[in-house]
Amino acid sequence: MTFTFDWYGDFLDRLLSHGYRFRGYSDEIESGDVILRHDVDLSPRKSLRTARMEAERGIESTYFFLLTSPFYNVQHKPNREIIARIESLGHDVGLHFSTHQYWNGEPSSPELVERVRSEQRVLVEIAEDPVSAVSFHRPPEWVFRRSFRSFDSTYEERFFTEIAYRGDSNQRWRNEPPLADGTPDRMQVLTHPGLWGEEDASFVERLSALEDETLGRTRRFMEEQFVEKKYNIDEFCDFGEEFEPAAVSQQQQ
Repeated sequence: MTFTFDWYGDFLDRLLSHGYRFRGYSDEIESGDVILRHDVDLSPRKSLRTARMEAERGIESTYFFLLTSPFYNVQHKPNREIIARIESLGHDVGLHFSTHQYWNGEPSSPELVERVRSEQRVLVEIAEDPVSAVSFHRPPEWVFRRSFRSFDSTYEERFFTEIAYRGDSNQRWRNEPPLADGTPDRMQVLTHPGLWGEEDASFVERLSALEDETLGRTRRFMEEQFVEKKYNIDEFCDFGEEFEPAAVSQQQQ
């Protein structure tokens, strides 16, 4: 397989051809159901690309944004716009939470819940209707198979061990790539949109390209804001070809 948008589009088509139904974390996961999850570690812009691809096919998924990311700021206007567009395409948005920003070991349950809630309060101010589910970033062992009273975790047993789980972390699929070993009865599929592109590339090459893109936008932003004193941020909200929510609705009917 390749980590390209073409491969991902073909994968979505295969899921549809096998009759899978697309569910969220508030749903009961039954036979024939699949949860599509995206952890946005690196690139909100690429997450909008996969969100459009899914919406074109009438597919809904969940995008988890990392509020403590060193690569992007969710409060930056272009990223707020991306989140709004992803929601307008029918997808869910949730919190991608990094325990490593706060603790080196396992915190007490009250400490964890308070930190999660504090970040969720920030996300509520950005997203229209964020879900309560939480995806842990680079999860420590104590997160796996654990349930929490205050929020759903993507690593609870009902989403992680009781159903098939496939993830592309560091471009290394957990077990096998999805559908490579048959069609699981129920499945959660995790992808990181920042690891995908128009052309196939290694993990290191993808990170290097992302570094160049991010630094390029930062330099342009600094020049326009502080040198040329252009204060209009809208040009940074140009994400390529538009995909109108109305068009999605018409295709789904």
